[in-house]
Amino acid sequence: MKYTFKPSPNYRNTQTTSGIMLDLTICLLVVLASAVVYYAQAYGMDIALRAIGMTAASVVTAFVTEFIYFKLTKSEDVVKSILHSYGWVTAIILTLITRIDVSYYALIVATVICIIAGKLVFGGFGQNIFNPAAFGEAIIMNAFAASTAPEVTSKVYDALSGGTPMAVANSYGWVIDNTAFGDFINQFGGFTNMLLGNYPSVIGGSAAIVILLCGIFMLVRKDIDWHLSVTYLICVFVLSLIVGFFHGSGFQYALFNMLGGGALFGCVFMMTDPVTTPITIPGRIIFAVGCAALTLILRWKANLPDGVLFSILLMNMLTPAIDKLVDGNQIKNAGLIRNKVLITSAVISAVAILIGATVEAKTPEVKPASNEETSSEAVALKDGDYSKLKVECTDEGDGVYACKAKGFAGFNEAKITVKDGAISAYEVTTFKDDGDGVGDDLAGEDKLAKYIGATLD
Repeated sequence: MKYTFKPSPNYRNTQTTSGIMLDLTICLLVVLASAVVYYAQAYGMDIALRAIGMTAASVVTAFVTEFIYFKLTKSEDVVKSILHSYGWVTAIILTLITRIDVSYYALIVATVICIIAGKLVFGGFGQNIFNPAAFGEAIIMNAFAASTAPEVTSKVYDALSGGTPMAVANSYGWVIDNTAFGDFINQFGGFTNMLLGNYPSVIGGSAAIVILLCGIFMLVRKDIDWHLSVTYLICVFVLSLIVGFFHGSGFQYALFNMLGGGALFGCVFMMTDPVTTPITIPGRIIFAVGCAALTLILRWKANLPDGVLFSILLMNMLTPAIDKLVDGNQIKNAGLIRNKVLITSAVISAVAILIGATVEAKTPEVKPASNEETSSEAVALKDGDYSKLKVECTDEGDGVYACKAKGFAGFNEAKITVKDGAISAYEVTTFKDDGDGVGDDLAGEDKLAKYIGATLD
């Protein structure tokens, strides 16, 4: 048997893994800084410092976890193993895709699990199956959903009656007709605020312009592959546009799906992970189309505030199958591989469109901007769901009830006297909603007078 050896052209790349990770770390810290500035301006330094504290807690946990792991596995050089594991990148991403009110306990436990079960047990950096940060956030969402800091929740999210743009869109079925969409998005300051990140979401998921600039920076530096991120965004926009037309929505609805939630952050910082995505360009295009379709399907049909996280995890599982589908000589079989990509992408897109066509369009009842109409009382009366306000009343005897209910800035308390089945006296003892531009003067005697004589009916 005769063996023939021929030298092949070699592509020389001056990039190193450490250099790429340094660029990624810088961009992540820029996103974190923008989030800190937003929280400081909108909710105060205590909330801004919490974002920094959560990041520090997760990063320290990642270092400690990897130190213990490499010590137990008797690594020859523990420090070198830690530096080449890049656990801090996973920790920062995990924090940035987490809500600001998640407890430190939940974040720390999730960090330990995602570092060990999401990466190290597979052999460490470069050999993991799932995106470790996405794996960790899935742990938080499924195992620690109730592990939050109530004082942070009430200060940040309850100011919107618990509704971030994505959560509110989810509560209305994700499809809002064009006539109502303008009012809906204006609740959160319109697309300008979405671009600037001036609305509560996950810690690092709202500042669209900052994320896009970071993405452009890493594309120019060739740290990430544009086929993944650009294909994903285009597919999210086009599929949303098509489905939106079925329900009376249009360009604005498609733009909202592309800018809102974790779509931008996911496609720049998570979907571009070369370890958990296909190795070929055709495979990456299929991967991106699948992520886009699953993102929208999960938004439309699943009981989730967003679908980006789980779309990435699900496609991570399919990465080996995608690689096998487009396997072969990329030059000789270019036509065959192209056809496979087109057919697979078309089928995935068609499934997403068909599912989107079945979504029931709903028109949200947008709350007017006046102080009285946006009070927690008005929200409860419109929704007909007083459980959201966590109302509690204690019978103190002689027809006197001590009651409290959740408002925008905290719990409001009152003593209500009932005589002959009607309210005879109403005294507000604690009122948290004054002075914030929302509930000013609602506890004044002239406002409360209308309740005197009110019956259960």
